[in-house]
Amino acid sequence: MKIRHLIVGLACYCLTDSVLAQSISPYVSDALQFSQSQPFGTTRFQSMGGVNTALGADISSISGNPAGLGFYRKSDFSITPSLNFTNNKSTFIGRQLSDGTTFFNVPNFGIVFSGAKKDTDNSLWRGGSFGISYNRNANFRNVVTFQGNPNSANSIAVYFRGLADALDLPSSRLDVADDQIGFNVGYNQAMAQLAYKGYLIEGYDSDNDGNQDVGNYYITNLSRNAIVDPQTNELIEDPFEVSQSETWTTTGGRSQWSFAWGGNWADKLYMGVSLGISSIRYESTKGYTEVVNESTLNFLDQFTVTDNLKVNGTGFNATLGLNYRPVDWVRIGWSFSTPTLYRLNEVSFTSLSTRVKDPSTVGGNNPIGFRTVDNEFDYNLTTPLRTSVGIAFFFEKYGFISGDVEYMPYKGARIGGSDWSTDNSGLSERVTINNQIKQTYTNTFNYRVGGEFRYQIFRIRAGFAYQTDPYQQRIDDLNRSLLSYSGGVGIKLSNFYSDLGVMYSQSKGGYTPYQLPGAPSATTQYNTTSVMLTIGSSF
Repeated sequence: MKIRHLIVGLACYCLTDSVLAQSISPYVSDALQFSQSQPFGTTRFQSMGGVNTALGADISSISGNPAGLGFYRKSDFSITPSLNFTNNKSTFIGRQLSDGTTFFNVPNFGIVFSGAKKDTDNSLWRGGSFGISYNRNANFRNVVTFQGNPNSANSIAVYFRGLADALDLPSSRLDVADDQIGFNVGYNQAMAQLAYKGYLIEGYDSDNDGNQDVGNYYITNLSRNAIVDPQTNELIEDPFEVSQSETWTTTGGRSQWSFAWGGNWADKLYMGVSLGISSIRYESTKGYTEVVNESTLNFLDQFTVTDNLKVNGTGFNATLGLNYRPVDWVRIGWSFSTPTLYRLNEVSFTSLSTRVKDPSTVGGNNPIGFRTVDNEFDYNLTTPLRTSVGIAFFFEKYGFISGDVEYMPYKGARIGGSDWSTDNSGLSERVTINNQIKQTYTNTFNYRVGGEFRYQIFRIRAGFAYQTDPYQQRIDDLNRSLLSYSGGVGIKLSNFYSDLGVMYSQSKGGYTPYQLPGAPSATTQYNTTSVMLTIGSSF
């Protein structure tokens, strides 16, 4: 059983992207979020926009293009700590709010053991190097907040009532024990049970026979007791005004340990291979609040719905790489990474806290709290393959410029696993999700360009990266591409080097907090600044 994601939909690079969540599975969003990567590696390579395909002799080559290890003449070790700042501006019903977070991490460290042959050795085989590295390929840590005042028709309470009415169940089927909310039932019934237990909805007796009519529910935001027109037998609803707000906090990231080897043939052809062990840790908390601002027959003062999700798992991939130097001032690179095969475990639950206007009726002065049972589910995710080509032009001892083009076929991501039951309904759901992935996303090309200027021991670098919008159709008139600008400086001594760099990234997204026609959407501008420092030593 899968009951996940009460509050739905977001379009951003660093949080879940499900702008079509009113009609597609949340696992379609997982396929994208857990496949995208940010520019990664040492400060040197990130300062140049993440270019790596045609370059080498850097710790980043271990997880980028392992053929770059063939350029090493000495063993090497480096570590890269980073300080990150996120600043997000969300607009919801004409109101703009800013939020964000600051965090420290170590996105890269590694070691290379060189087996290069001495210059006095005249053999065509020039030896090779073995490297181990850790990379943080994506950060999920972020905070987004929005707030606005829609009209009553857009209250999430209307959404809850719609779920209950569609079930066509008497309220006795929703009035379960507190510790059984959401147990062994589908999503709609679990959410209806939560809303009923939390006093958001109640059933009413329109024909006055002493029994609640099947499919007839009203919203307790409007009144504690249903008001029925005696002539039409229809519910008389009191228009009311609410304010809505939400804070979405995410933590975690996607990281990878890579084990690579790269060799050198005649200082012309370089080849490499690596094995990656990737891990995902993602936690999401969405706290959605409505406050009743004005109502003549109101019962509730406010309520908060909180959706909680944790995803953890491990996957494996491999990368092949080549680098060719036809002349001393030109290098041409190619790399191919297989799809990453993940086994993921998720645990989710939804809680509801309500506060009434009159504390003498229910709950006293304390909020009333309920939650669904934990829902645990295992599934497999296969991310798309990844391939890139690059070229670099060197200007003797003064530096170089380099560019990469990367192909990402997002349509090729797949969801599966034995926890989707083998009966017809389970197989049908899995097929539907994979079809939605193909219909929602497109195959993209990503671009990176950067360069380095050298003067004696000093280095100056700059770069740019552009990841194209992965959606087939533009939603909410938003371009969901990712732009990154970077730069940095460094020094290089015979056995020591240090680099300082800054990368600024920006993207846009749209968010709809619940499934209801005409529900307002929030748009967000995401801005992330990372300050990186690499310290390394050759030995």
